Amino acid sequence: MTKKTRPIFVIISGGSGSGKTTVAELIKQNIPKGYSSAVISFDNFYLPKDVIKTTNYDSPEAIDWFSAREAIKFLVENHTDYDMPIYDFKTKTANKTKKVKKADVIILEGILSLYNEDIKNLADIKIYIDVPDDERLIRRILRDQAHRGTNINETIKNWRTNVIKMHQKYVEPTKYSSDIIIPWGNDTTNLVPIKAISGALEYSLYLKKRKNK
Repeated sequence: MTKKTRPIFVIISGGSGSGKTTVAELIKQNIPKGYSSAVISFDNFYLPKDVIKTTNYDSPEAIDWFSAREAIKFLVENHTDYDMPIYDFKTKTANKTKKVKKADVIILEGILSLYNEDIKNLADIKIYIDVPDDERLIRRILRDQAHRGTNINETIKNWRTNVIKMHQKYVEPTKYSSDIIIPWGNDTTNLVPIKAISGALEYSLYLKKRKNK
């Protein structure tokens, strides 16, 4: 692939705890040999604590939309490396960066990754993972305890106050703008849509390679 060739851009959306990161990694693992891929978390575009005007991290108001658009556009249109900010939920700042290397396939995952029209319109494949609310709550409790230093009572309170309302208002409506909806299931039952997506990516990569000969 030449430097100027546009990578294939995949967006994975879905509610909190729907398994977006897992699906992104499964797709990455199934990228055809000889092609590179990069997974980007939309969490890295949260506003820092000294700037953010909301305590609701499931709201679009918590996102640095300018940085998100610029970073994604840069990666997709320039096909070159990018120093991505890494957001720390314990300090609520992005004081570190990680180099995202140019790749043939770029995968963006996050609850609001299909919310912004500018970012959504860059995507070649738009995916939404549809998981029941009760299952997502269980997963969020486990995640918050393991990775974000939040106890179960705080997680449940936030779920009732913010998460479920924001999901219904901002996240779930983006399902209808997706190309593929992956239904609830474990990693094994999700393999059918994963294989279908991988097949579509393989064909798209083949067409790009053929076009550039």
